[in-house]
Amino acid sequence: MSRTHAMRATRPARWTARGVAVVFAAAMLAACAHGPAPSTGARPRIVWPPAPDPARIEFVQSISTPKDVGIRASWFKRAVLWIARGRVVRGMARPFAIAVGADGRIVVADPDARSVHLFDPTRSRYERLVKAGDGPLVSPIGVAIDTAGQIYVSDSASGEVHRFDERGRWLGPFGTAAEIGRPTGLAYDTRAERLYVVDTIGHRIVGLDSDGEKVLDAGRRGTGPGEFNYPVAIAIDRDGLLYVADAMNFRIQVLDGAGQFVREFGRPGRATGQFDKIKGLALDSDGHVYVSDALHDVVQVFDREGRLLTVIGGSGSRAGEFWLPAGLYIDASDRIFVADSANHRIQVLRYLGSLVAENTG
Repeated sequence: MSRTHAMRATRPARWTARGVAVVFAAAMLAACAHGPAPSTGARPRIVWPPAPDPARIEFVQSISTPKDVGIRASWFKRAVLWIARGRVVRGMARPFAIAVGADGRIVVADPDARSVHLFDPTRSRYERLVKAGDGPLVSPIGVAIDTAGQIYVSDSASGEVHRFDERGRWLGPFGTAAEIGRPTGLAYDTRAERLYVVDTIGHRIVGLDSDGEKVLDAGRRGTGPGEFNYPVAIAIDRDGLLYVADAMNFRIQVLDGAGQFVREFGRPGRATGQFDKIKGLALDSDGHVYVSDALHDVVQVFDREGRLLTVIGGSGSRAGEFWLPAGLYIDASDRIFVADSANHRIQVLRYLGSLVAENTG
């Protein structure tokens, strides 16, 4: 089915309708390419948008095992083998959410493996967190890291948020008094020192201070401004605004730090700029909003007002292609981490700058 629609000619001068359509069409041409591509020697540079437009985002690497980030073999012998979709997979079963610490640690929630993977390239260490106290992690689906390096993990099955130290040692449950029904997406605001938790079945966003006390409770079920229908992910911009993936309302809502509605964008559909199965979102240093869509196998990039700028990816298993992409994270260096869940890997891209084209009048 075609997903290439012309962009409106009257919108402000951003990427042209032709440019965005070309990107999305290229992504869709790969829709059936789930098998590995034959080796052709040196890999050409993979960038978005495609030539002749200037490159704004480039592919950096894929991460499947600790070895991919330079961790010595003695540390990743504990990386288990998984049977996933009929084949043996080493490392990650279904990576779903990602957080990256200031020290370079990469933390990945892997609900199918009932684990959290902790990659520490600086210290050449790998840990796999499987327990929270005396009990197992059941469905770890969200992760975040605070300014002290502590790791927060949401377990959607047990209904708990757990806190671990920087080495992965369990410190206890966090925010239990907030009575969160199904914690999923997490985001940590380093300036306010707050952990924001998406309560998917509660259709709300909960803010917790450093002691785990509830300081924000925003939202209820509905379709109006500030209401949610199964939200799944959250990200924070440089001004402290909260961007929420309101999945079953097929939109991104923006709230201020007090939980008040600011704006929204998005609508359901299968064309460029529309949403079908939102799984994750993140923001780069210029405030562009990246949204993963698991049905389309793409990441769409918007400006602050919701105007589509470019589309990354397409269905497949080669570098720069996705299969059910889920969580997103963008670090301080504008590296874009994509949980390419059904390909059992994290793909790392980099934002090169200047996604918004000049207005030529």
